[in-house]
Amino acid sequence: MSNLTSRTLDGRGTSDANKSISVDGVEVAVRDGDTIFVAAKRAGIGIPAMCADPRIKPTGACDICVVEVAGRDGFVKACTEAARPGLKVATQSDTLTAYRRSRLNAYLADHNAYCQPPCQAACPAGIDIAGYIDLITQKKYVEATALIKEMLPLPGILGRVCPRPCEDPCRRKQIDGEAVAICALKRFAADEAVKTGQPTQPEPKPSTGKRVAVIGAGPAGLSAAYYLALQGHAVTILEAEREAGGTLRFGIPSYRLPNHVLDQEINDILSLGVELKVNHALGRDYQIDDLKREGYDAIFLSFGAMVGKSAGIPGENAPGVISAVKFLAHVNWGERVELGERVVVVGGGFTAADAVRTARREGAREVTMMYRRTKKEMTAAEHEVHECEVEGVKFDFLSAPHSIVVENHKVTGILAQRMELGEPDESGRRRPVPVPGSEYFTPADTILMAIGQDVDSYSLNESHLNTNKWGHIIIDEETMMTNIRGVFAGGDCATGAATVVEGVAAGRKGAFAINAYLNGGDSKAIAAAVWSEKPKFFDIGAEAKSRARLAQMPVIDEHTRTGAFRTSGHIGPFDNDGAFAEVELGYTEDVALAEAGRCLLCVCQARGACTLQKLSIQYGAGTKVYRGKEAWTP
Repeated sequence: MSNLTSRTLDGRGTSDANKSISVDGVEVAVRDGDTIFVAAKRAGIGIPAMCADPRIKPTGACDICVVEVAGRDGFVKACTEAARPGLKVATQSDTLTAYRRSRLNAYLADHNAYCQPPCQAACPAGIDIAGYIDLITQKKYVEATALIKEMLPLPGILGRVCPRPCEDPCRRKQIDGEAVAICALKRFAADEAVKTGQPTQPEPKPSTGKRVAVIGAGPAGLSAAYYLALQGHAVTILEAEREAGGTLRFGIPSYRLPNHVLDQEINDILSLGVELKVNHALGRDYQIDDLKREGYDAIFLSFGAMVGKSAGIPGENAPGVISAVKFLAHVNWGERVELGERVVVVGGGFTAADAVRTARREGAREVTMMYRRTKKEMTAAEHEVHECEVEGVKFDFLSAPHSIVVENHKVTGILAQRMELGEPDESGRRRPVPVPGSEYFTPADTILMAIGQDVDSYSLNESHLNTNKWGHIIIDEETMMTNIRGVFAGGDCATGAATVVEGVAAGRKGAFAINAYLNGGDSKAIAAAVWSEKPKFFDIGAEAKSRARLAQMPVIDEHTRTGAFRTSGHIGPFDNDGAFAEVELGYTEDVALAEAGRCLLCVCQARGACTLQKLSIQYGAGTKVYRGKEAWTP
């Protein structure tokens, strides 16, 4: 045994060779009565086991601690096998790994918990989705909404406009191929809570005497103001436009987000004592140094990316070519936009989808969405694309604008070029490649460009803030602080155009960072306030109590929508405020309860401290290889 590493009873130095065993090539001292498991553990060699875990109640021994002993056939249980001097033990091998994986799969056969629901991990705001759906099943709508507001203060808004990243990894898909309608249930809970008139947010903590200026009243700024106010800080929002909401107010059409829902949730935030100053634009009416001189202890920059990107093609500055974001803003402010009969919208994202549907409502007879990739690569959500189809929008895929055709100082159409998909780009989507000689003409009276959005960097000219080549504010990702002490930034102005829910998440993180800063925290403490756990997943498979299928969202009848379109003037249907009526009507209570019952509620209170989780990840167990009576036993 001279070639073995030697360990004494505490794992250091040498031992009496007559009272030792070999474990994975290490000489381990033993005492009378030791098992292999005990001797190895004392020497610092861990053998996987679950018998001692109080959360696991297996029938009989766990069979995870099996090892191989030289000269013995089969496996030996380390927890019961005596550590007789001279034994040569192996704790790791391919056959042991396969055996342990099978035993773990047997445990998982009757285990329907999950360390953290994948829906919650996929949500940028980190909402306790299983928690609020469970409350919905109990008809506790106020409590469900209050739980949502712990991580996201705009549930009625996000219940309507969120792109639903939480639904992609929903484990219900393993059962019937359809995710739980998580987003629609969020809307239902929020709408029902409003009807009760009961508060869904806590009272703010006592005043700290600290003042925070939030620049921008969009999703990020509103969220930051909410969480800062709850901590007892005095918050003032400075908004450049005449009303709060940002992209929610003038970027999303009323048929998706009614004004009364937006007003309700903004007023809830203001009710916490938040001050709102509209028509206050950074760079025009004040500078960051002015706010510091006024006594603000911290500043959060959260203005959006609401400047349409330039296509860089001939004719794009001609009358009749409008950025889609500007078009949507005009319509949302109640202004009439003359489009003519034929409209082409260039782009394939959410803004493009909103623009084509709004153009139909504004009276355009023929609306085409021109996109340089295929339908599969569109960044607009699948349900949004479906609604475009329902409303008579035409699609021109694998097509990119080459130039705008202008006659007599007026747009007459667009010259486009056919594309084909090449290798994937940095987004993971296949890059569109021009097809030589494939140019063609599409007539149009108006062309709406929806190829991306930029930050208005003009407002930062005298701010002394560091920006990157795209004009985005550079921040320390761990603390969200800019190069100016006490000045933080988040949302579109720091990342570029993103989704509403990503903006909300950035605002909450910014509030946490600022709160830590105002409490005297250094960079390490601020980073700790912002940091969130990135869970590790293993798929244990799925079992359901409910056999119900996905509840479809009721909508305005297709013929009512398209039949109301006309070639001049605003089209209907309208709501009571004269805005375009909301297309999605929301669930009734019976439907919502049935849909909530489809949720697997896959959450485990022992996550992070569970041996089953740790070992299943280590040995690649999961996906319910064995089910019920089929569970394998040795």
